[in-house]
Amino acid sequence: MRRANLWIVMGFLFPMLLFFVDLGESEYPQLKKGMHVVRYLSAKGQLKRSSFMALEERKPSKFVDWMFSPMGSAEWPPWENSHLEFDSHELKAIKKMSTPLIPQNVALVPLAIDPEKKKQIVISADDQKRIIILEGFINPKDPSVLKEEIPFPEI
Repeated sequence: MRRANLWIVMGFLFPMLLFFVDLGESEYPQLKKGMHVVRYLSAKGQLKRSSFMALEERKPSKFVDWMFSPMGSAEWPPWENSHLEFDSHELKAIKKMSTPLIPQNVALVPLAIDPEKKKQIVISADDQKRIIILEGFINPKDPSVLKEEIPFPEI
């Protein structure tokens, strides 16, 4: 009888353990949303429709420079909670196109940590490996909590 009780208790505890392990995967949802925005902007199809195509050199480091230039930043998707700037037709179009929104409380910064910003994603590049490097920080004084390398497409 005791073994049966042990199995019942284990039957309840094991799913709870899996639930907590799964929570670790989504621990930084805002940073992950911000990283998704960079993946969206650096996708081959999106790049082909952007002013990035006007550049002669189309390598990862030039993408980072372009992304933070006036021309590139004009093509960023809207920020979350910027719905006040759009009418209902524009909001429907944004949702229909599955355009990711930039999280309101996450800064996208080029090349190095900005000590003035709390949550931030530092965007850099490695031209040799043809990747965009994303590092997510909760606090600029602490090590990064997320890191992702995005292959940069040949265009």
